[in-house]
Amino acid sequence: MKMMNVGRILAWTVVMAMPLWFGSCKKNNGGEIDPVTPNSVEGSWKISSISLKEASGTVDYLEIIKLIAGEEAIKCLTDTKATFKSGGEITGTPSPACTSGGADDYNPAKDKSTWKTNGNKLTITSSEGAETYDYTVSGSTMTWSIQQQDDVDEDGVNEVYTTIIEFKRV
Repeated sequence: MKMMNVGRILAWTVVMAMPLWFGSCKKNNGGEIDPVTPNSVEGSWKISSISLKEASGTVDYLEIIKLIAGEEAIKCLTDTKATFKSGGEITGTPSPACTSGGADDYNPAKDKSTWKTNGNKLTITSSEGAETYDYTVSGSTMTWSIQQQDDVDEDGVNEVYTTIIEFKRV
């Protein structure tokens, strides 16, 4: 009789644990089971901030864009959805707020671009060429950074700065 109770307890333990085993995996479109990968670039993202960091401090680049292109451009840029597909393609879904042309000029993840990763490097290739960023993904936030040089203040001397772009998963 004692063996029967141990057998029942073991059977109930297995039955109770099964949902946990199956719940730790997800199904993709092909029906195959993949492990959950929350740190993936794949998925849909919206720009939440862009900043320029240099020796003298950090500047909110969205504020600069607002001065140049207007509030509508900021609404368009931060509400446009970029989807990073598993095959390396980027598709863009413009925001209904996009009433002015040119806001996409500021978007580093343009529609019909491609992407690939190598370690902590993310390369975006568009019709304008390729840019390689350092990137991290933490929860629902993806951050890109790239060091650049440009004569920002037009004094004839190139300033070195880092552009930091933050995306939120949608």
